[in-house]
Amino acid sequence: MVIPENILAQCHMHGVEAYPEETCGFIVGNREDQDSLETVLPMRNIMNELHEEDPEQYPRTARDGYMIDPREQMILERSLKKEGKEIKVIYHSHPDVGAYFSEKDKEDAMWNGKARYPGVTFLVCATTKGKPDGAILADFNENSGDFDITPVLPDSSSTSAGLVGGTYGVTGILPTIKFIHEWKNGNRQLEHGYFRFVPPRQVRDLQQELSARSNGRHALVYCSGRTALFELLVYLRESRPQTNLHFSINSTFLSESLHNLEIPCHLLDIENLIEPENLSAKQGDVLLLEMKDPETFLRKESEWFGNLKRLRVPVIIFAACPPDFEVWPGGLTYWVSNIKTPDSSSDISGIEGGVILSSADRQIAELTEIRKRNGPILSARNAAVFLEFFLENKIDLKHISVLSGIENRQKVSSTESLISQRLCEWEHASSGFLFPSGMSAIFAVLNLLRKKEKPQVIVIGLLYSESYTLLMDSGLSSNWEAIFLGLAELERLPEILSDKTAMIITETITNPLGEVPDLEKIGNIANSFGVPFVVDSTLASPANCQPMDYGVDYVIHSTTKYLSGSNDHGGGVVLVKSNEDALALENFQKYWGLTISPLESVVLLECMQDFEERMERFNTNGTAIAKFLSEHSAVAHVYHASLPSHSSFSTAKKLLSGIGGVVSFTLKDESEEGLQNFHDKDFSAILKAPTLGSNQTLICPYPMLTHYFDTDQELEEIKLPRHLIRIAAGCEKDLAPILGDLNGALLRTIR
Repeated sequence: MVIPENILAQCHMHGVEAYPEETCGFIVGNREDQDSLETVLPMRNIMNELHEEDPEQYPRTARDGYMIDPREQMILERSLKKEGKEIKVIYHSHPDVGAYFSEKDKEDAMWNGKARYPGVTFLVCATTKGKPDGAILADFNENSGDFDITPVLPDSSSTSAGLVGGTYGVTGILPTIKFIHEWKNGNRQLEHGYFRFVPPRQVRDLQQELSARSNGRHALVYCSGRTALFELLVYLRESRPQTNLHFSINSTFLSESLHNLEIPCHLLDIENLIEPENLSAKQGDVLLLEMKDPETFLRKESEWFGNLKRLRVPVIIFAACPPDFEVWPGGLTYWVSNIKTPDSSSDISGIEGGVILSSADRQIAELTEIRKRNGPILSARNAAVFLEFFLENKIDLKHISVLSGIENRQKVSSTESLISQRLCEWEHASSGFLFPSGMSAIFAVLNLLRKKEKPQVIVIGLLYSESYTLLMDSGLSSNWEAIFLGLAELERLPEILSDKTAMIITETITNPLGEVPDLEKIGNIANSFGVPFVVDSTLASPANCQPMDYGVDYVIHSTTKYLSGSNDHGGGVVLVKSNEDALALENFQKYWGLTISPLESVVLLECMQDFEERMERFNTNGTAIAKFLSEHSAVAHVYHASLPSHSSFSTAKKLLSGIGGVVSFTLKDESEEGLQNFHDKDFSAILKAPTLGSNQTLICPYPMLTHYFDTDQELEEIKLPRHLIRIAAGCEKDLAPILGDLNGALLRTIR
């Protein structure tokens, strides 16, 4: 079934209007036309009324369930019959858990093993944080006795428009403003996109393979097994008011590492199992089991696991490798394990990953969103190696080199230390630690510094949108606090600092407005109060600024950007000033396996060989583009600190040796039509893609990608124009084609 875009948009809109509760309703069409979908009819969700009358029989509320009034439905069906129409689709929304057909949805849609509504399709529309976020269709299959699930694709000939960076590209093309609207409103699925948000094909294929092997409905892969466990435990901690973790006493790893999580822990003897009746899901009890032969244990203790399932107590098994189940075991909530190629005598090592396997639909949907935000992703190169191993059951150095697209290098184990050493020299740091992505680097520092006794983070200036989301995501178990200061409000900083302040965080050059905080002034204040000072210096790069010279304690880069430039590498780095802080971060990284793939390290090291030369051209091209735009009659305002008109011009001259390639601007025709006229036609030398630091110039309507659902007032508060355009200048030696593309696009807005 194809859902027309206007029909789907209405269903999504109703989900947004009802958020954070579920909405429900029907899509009706002509009875004589099987494909006819004409009208959306919202219905009243009576779940709150039922819960209030009888909470024991109806434990759910409209926040996590729906029910259409049977009498209202009967009256509607009689009316439709007279008009020659019928209900074709029953739709409802899922607030904050993604689009999937839950066990409760299946239960309500069936009667005695048959479809309750024969011939009717079910549509589930996800609403994440009040925004449309994808949809699925569920159709009953009489042969299997279950529902076939298909993602809703837009009624158009294409679902994506190309991958930037080749086989292991990290971003995708966004060709038109309409395309972006369809994607943001949940009417289009991206085949290619920024690698944290749209898993690469290799990762998707690996997840399907692991899910099929375990007979679990879901598989989520991570950079390591320990990272997968860490993400799951943090999720459980933050998704419930309290968590009590019971873990097996024979686990040396868990004993050493769980103190990082600030979760109450209790020892569990698997030889003398706790009685299920002594556990309670309401009290936050969770079981974490690590053992040599978990599959045998599951079979032996099936009755115990069955009682735990009845009590809804989550059970996690942490194992050395993925299982091979014929049927997913009842009572097992999550299986977390490593994925690793066999040991070999070659110097290429550490080709590993991790996976969470589960049949818990809602929880996996939420974990998927958290993985996008936190960034502990599995390298697509690693995923390709694992797939080859699972299918062929053999792997060697030659295979790895070919599959991962790197040169056949015999020595790669030292690449991380070489990269770290070079970055430390550039940034005047004592130690450096490589991570799977820039966001995972930020996430690690935040987890290391922010504790229950120090819940406060002070943010200066406009942060990258995902960093902001990470800071604002308050868990149920912790009272996190973020305080925001503008660049002109630094005089207030000493008043706000307290013994509860975990850190001060800012960016050397903010994205996308190009503001430059006075790092020297902030550093002096932070150092005098003994508060850690953290700076994301991705937009400046090590070539243009050394923040540690101004009192910064932690410097973070997304190595995916300028340091690579190739659009086919994913990674991040944290550089640390003091040896004591370095030791704490090293232990945190070691405990939880939050490390970069050695295959990504090889790619990064190769790209870094000409980094300084490329950065000279990034700086020159960015400044030239800013000057060109500032003199163009179609441009209203340009944001680049090389221009005397920019608010940070003086600060940039003091702190930076170059401004980088990110240039943002607004059109004099500030309407969306003006933006379309500029953006939608093809460019000859510019790619329409949402990242920066690429060797090839990229362009995107930045606020539409990161602040799409913000109100005009919210955008005004952060001084971000809705139709602002961001150019990420490349390091091309010939800038004429770039300027020609821009001039032609700008002229289209004034004709």
